[in-house]
Amino acid sequence: MEQEDQESFIIDDGGEILDAGSETDSSSSSSVPKPDCFDAFTRNGMMRIGEESKEHRVIKNQFLTGMNQLAKDTSVVTIHKNICSTMYMKARFEAFNSCVDAIRERRGDRNDKYGWYGASKQEILHIISYGFSRCNGQSHGVGVYLSTSKFILETFPSTMEDENGLRHMLLCHVEMGKMELIRAGSKQIYPSSVEFDSGVDNLEDPSRLVVWIAYMNSFILPIYIVSFKAPSFSIGSLREQINEVRTGGEKLSIAVLLPMLVKVIGSAKGDMISKSLDDHRKCKINRDQMIQSLRRIIGNDRVLISVIKAIRGNFAVRAPNREGGGSSQ
Repeated sequence: MEQEDQESFIIDDGGEILDAGSETDSSSSSSVPKPDCFDAFTRNGMMRIGEESKEHRVIKNQFLTGMNQLAKDTSVVTIHKNICSTMYMKARFEAFNSCVDAIRERRGDRNDKYGWYGASKQEILHIISYGFSRCNGQSHGVGVYLSTSKFILETFPSTMEDENGLRHMLLCHVEMGKMELIRAGSKQIYPSSVEFDSGVDNLEDPSRLVVWIAYMNSFILPIYIVSFKAPSFSIGSLREQINEVRTGGEKLSIAVLLPMLVKVIGSAKGDMISKSLDDHRKCKINRDQMIQSLRRIIGNDRVLISVIKAIRGNFAVRAPNREGGGSSQ
């Protein structure tokens, strides 16, 4: 294995990988907690990237762009990079390359994507040490969900503050192969046929990349850990899955709506909304009941409408037919 191949991974503003060299910096800065805060990362094959490097700037900008309205209150503290220095990571890198080669041979070409995975520090340490071990989503099939760069905010509720008040996300290289549309509510756990390798919630503009459990440690390769500080919102059950509501003919993610709503209605009502969403996810209430509950908790449709208008005025809202996207060819 050529370690330099792994060290050259960086993404540009469009989410593509650039073949640029890495610049690492072991020096500390005033914005970075004391070095022993990250010992667990460095012991497991990760190296901190220098803040002045192009690699750091590109990933930081990509991350903050995906955080949308939370970006102004979010600060990236440090970014660590997988340099495949442990035996396990070397084996993971070889397994991923073998997967890419198999996809290319079977499909005629590879299909690289880059996905973000939010989790607790403990889970991220487990992933870089031993691999993925659980599914983290069930709304569009049962598998490992990663968010695309435009929708990083959707994986934010899965992060948890560590002992230093930091949250962490993995940026992963994902080999998707031939993707199939997985509709909301599906209980699918593997490809529907030999024609497909993975799933998405929308073929034209996916927000969720769905990797089936059987392939999670061969189709996904962790590349970076982004450690950051961000506002804490009382979002409870949203950690496992972000539900969506349809308002005014367009779909808006609750991950986008809730933080701004909490600023207006308070954390107590935010908890009530989270409970209603959890009930809907567990099929205790239907979509209409969930929307009625949302309106009842807020108590004033004008508040909801004003928040939606504010979001629409400042950020791109996904297309009305998120689950449309024709069939894969």
